[in-house]
Amino acid sequence: MYHFIINPRSHSGHGLTVWMEVKSVLDTRGILYKAYFTKYIHHTTKLIKRIVDKNPDCNLVVIGGDGTINEMLSGIEHPSRTILGYIPTGSGNDFARGMQIPANPKDALELILSPKHIRKMDLGVVETLRSKRRFCVSAGIGFDAAICHEALESPYKKILNRLKLGRLTYAVIAVKQILLYRPFPVTIQVDNRKAIDYPRTYFIAVMNQKYEGGGLKLCPQADSQDGKLHVCVVDSMSKIKILLLLPTAFWGKHTNFRGVHIFTGTDIKILSRTPLPVHSDGESCGYARKANFTVDSQKLSVITN
Repeated sequence: MYHFIINPRSHSGHGLTVWMEVKSVLDTRGILYKAYFTKYIHHTTKLIKRIVDKNPDCNLVVIGGDGTINEMLSGIEHPSRTILGYIPTGSGNDFARGMQIPANPKDALELILSPKHIRKMDLGVVETLRSKRRFCVSAGIGFDAAICHEALESPYKKILNRLKLGRLTYAVIAVKQILLYRPFPVTIQVDNRKAIDYPRTYFIAVMNQKYEGGGLKLCPQADSQDGKLHVCVVDSMSKIKILLLLPTAFWGKHTNFRGVHIFTGTDIKILSRTPLPVHSDGESCGYARKANFTVDSQKLSVITN
């Protein structure tokens, strides 16, 4: 039995179109399944809790974007008992990109029905005073979180989705944010080592996978099976230099710029003097002065190529 969780509004309604294609294949082949449609923010979490309570060791299939995947993680109490299949329909699709899941819906479905590999994927956890959430792709604080916050409601996203250029949403908003954003001082401590002060930080991206923001390879060495989180800090750079840096991040070449710092760890503590935006897989975690990023003790089984 397959349990399909569908976000019909994903990518400006593309999610529903993809589901109709998938449903046709399932019905033609006589495959047993149940379908659940998300209707509002955090509905995915409620649906998942209901499903796994009745079916602890179940086959879940998510049809949606990275945000739908993130909400799913909040609904699973024991990720290690779940096998996840994924059919991407979002704008950025960084999860699918990082896990080598086909962008074509029918190809992704074939992979789920006839699995080639099941990867045990690490999960990150971001915790502030007000919230605690898992993430599968990335989490962060500062400039990149502000971009994610705006992207959730941005008219640019809807327009670019219609033009099939949804992955550029984050780049368009990033340019706007760079012009308005003020860098901030932060202190970062990794695995209880000596804390480091960064006086003019634009953002800190904590990565479980290589890609964020529609294909930006912020941490080229990140591996969702290495038991570590990879961190990218951008500090003490001019806005013009950051504008030049961003396009190179699609190839992971931004690491050659002075002011870009990359490191790894399993426990990353971030302290700011003022509240800053925080995100988990592009979903808002509000604002916080303190944020702690760790690796979950459980892994999630994901069907991949």
